[in-house]
Amino acid sequence: MRRNIGNREIWSLTVIRDGKQDYTHVLCEANFKYGRTAEELAMFDVKRLPSGLIQLVEEHPFNLYEEALETGFVIEMTKYGSKMGGWMKFTAAIKMNSLNPFESPRGLYSNEIGSTIQFMRVGCPHDSTKLPNVIWIRVKELPLNYLAWACDNGVLSGDDSFQMKLDAWTDLPLLGNPEEIPTLILPGPSDNVLQFL
Repeated sequence: MRRNIGNREIWSLTVIRDGKQDYTHVLCEANFKYGRTAEELAMFDVKRLPSGLIQLVEEHPFNLYEEALETGFVIEMTKYGSKMGGWMKFTAAIKMNSLNPFESPRGLYSNEIGSTIQFMRVGCPHDSTKLPNVIWIRVKELPLNYLAWACDNGVLSGDDSFQMKLDAWTDLPLLGNPEEIPTLILPGPSDNVLQFL
């Protein structure tokens, strides 16, 4: 979604917990569905949160951590921000272009502490808005209508049958290689105005 507030352009990404994953008590192990629109959210595979988003959730003034683990949150991004209002500044550390003309350019952004987030240019590679050098990000709680949509569409629902596992009662050492879930890459600014619902 993209909207203008005053002279600032804000775009957003909705991130909702994947109900098929067993409960986890730490954000770095949680799987999330994501999308700028409801159609994108239904289409894309699950991802894990990058360290920059985890830090934003952990430092949220209204203790968004538990809500993020249970339901999810909305990420708002802008090129023009300030430290007021919960915004955190991320500066481009590296911008990468692919030799493949059909792959979007990407950028790795870092905040003052060193937490990182990747961004990807959206739209046609030769005709889309370039990634800015600075992106300000904040997180907000999911609106109730987004949460209702997620419940109605089974995003928060788990499997029909549920069987408790031993690791729910005790900490067992991990055997073998855990399933590798890719990290979420955020969309850059877009020329299109998108609404989640």
